[in-house]
Amino acid sequence: MIAAVPLSTRGWARVLGAEETVFLVVGDWGTGGTLQRRIAASMTRVARSSGASFVVSTGDNIYPDGVDSATDPQWKTKYENIYKDLALPWWAVLGNHDHRGEPDAQIQYARTNPRWNMPGRTWCKDIPAGAAAGASILGIDTTPMVQGASGWKEQLTWLDQTLSARSGRATMVVGHHPLRSYGHYGDTSVLVKNLKPLLDKHSVKAYMCGHEHDMQLVRNPDDRFSCLVSGGGGGERAAKSGEHSRIAYTGGGFALMRLGTAELSAEMFDSHGVTRGRFVL
Repeated sequence: MIAAVPLSTRGWARVLGAEETVFLVVGDWGTGGTLQRRIAASMTRVARSSGASFVVSTGDNIYPDGVDSATDPQWKTKYENIYKDLALPWWAVLGNHDHRGEPDAQIQYARTNPRWNMPGRTWCKDIPAGAAAGASILGIDTTPMVQGASGWKEQLTWLDQTLSARSGRATMVVGHHPLRSYGHYGDTSVLVKNLKPLLDKHSVKAYMCGHEHDMQLVRNPDDRFSCLVSGGGGGERAAKSGEHSRIAYTGGGFALMRLGTAELSAEMFDSHGVTRGRFVL
């Protein structure tokens, strides 16, 4: 089993290696409110100091009801204006609030804004190989799975095939709903039943998600992967720790992932950009 081990952050500093990929993970952000703006400023500072090269969004990109079109004015007020100083590409999946609007409008928006990447309701971002065998991040749309809507089984077939084709690479999967959580919603039983076996089968390193408006890292010994809940990008909800928690807090935040040739780690930040701990996955 791969364990999540907390490392001391006191006096911690690191020079970005040529073979290290660094990216931010944030979810549940598109409120347009004060908390989102403060977190956006903190993300910008951390991205610059860490050498982050892109952002992964775990969904619920625009509150409360998604967008109606690729030209919806909310793109400007809740995304473009707020993250204008964070000059990085975003790779995003859909959340349940995004499904209240026109989900495919978020795919279409990617054709007009080169910073926004959502090639489809599922997608795969391959990270070039360094000394290691490279890595891949796969995005899925968990809302149909949770709601029992059409197409969710086809998603799992795609995920199985895409992970099989990337055997030997470090892989991570991002969806909106948490597979493991000690927050308001808890574990998502349909994902435990249907998604977990694929993540275990393919030795996926991390499942990244949101939905809970808090920050968690859960390492259940029954899983071969860690579950990173990063859903504090624009709102907050009471958080609590459980038996297999490595960290849990509320008040907003985001995560910084470092993928090197020898390890994958997650560093958790609060809304002010203060580190709450770094964990090797």
